[in-house]
Amino acid sequence: MASFPIEYFTEVDPQFVVDIVKNEERLYENKSQGSEAPYYVFALTSKAVSHDAAMEISGHLDWYKDSLRNFTLKNPLKSVRSHTGLYLYTAASEGDEEIEIGGITPSVVKAVWGGDFIQFNNDTKGYRLAFSEDSNASGVCTVTLTQPLLKDMALGTPIAYGSNVEFQVCVKNRQGGEFGIKSAGRVVFDVELMEQQ
Repeated sequence: MASFPIEYFTEVDPQFVVDIVKNEERLYENKSQGSEAPYYVFALTSKAVSHDAAMEISGHLDWYKDSLRNFTLKNPLKSVRSHTGLYLYTAASEGDEEIEIGGITPSVVKAVWGGDFIQFNNDTKGYRLAFSEDSNASGVCTVTLTQPLLKDMALGTPIAYGSNVEFQVCVKNRQGGEFGIKSAGRVVFDVELMEQQ
C-alpha cells in the first residue's frame, strides 16, 4: 500500500477543533466512538498537477473510502526544531496541559518551538506545543500543550518530535480533482484529513 501522496500538497492549515457538544458528523466520522476530546483537521491544498498525476491522486483518495478507512499521515507541517531521544521527564496525568520533556540540549533558548508537534510512543495522538520554551541546565523543558493529555503517561515514555510525529487520520472532506478543459490540463485537490485516535 502506498502512503498518502503528501508530496503533491503544498499548503496545509492545521485546524484545532474543540467540540462543545457531540455532533453527528463527529460521531459518524471519528472511530473513537465520538470522543469529545479536541482534535486536529489538516486542510491540504495541492499544487496544480498534470492529468496523469491527478488520476493517480484521485484513485488513491478513492481507496480511502472517505471517512471509512484510517491511515497514517506523517506530520505535514515543517517543524522549526528537530529533536530525537526525547522522553517524559516526570510522569503526567490525564488532563495535564504542562509536561516536562527531557533529552534536550541543555541551556538553549527556545529549545522547543511553539506550534511544533510531539507524540508519545505509546499513543497515536499528536499534541501541539503552545509556546516556545528554553531548556534548563539539565536539558529539561517544561512545555504547555494546546490541549490536555487524554491519558496518563509514565515517566520515561519516549517522545517523537516534529517530523517524526505520525497522525492517524481519515478523509473528512474532499473537493476538487475535476478533470476537464476548464483546468487546461491542470488539476488542484483540496482535502481535509481528520485526526483519529
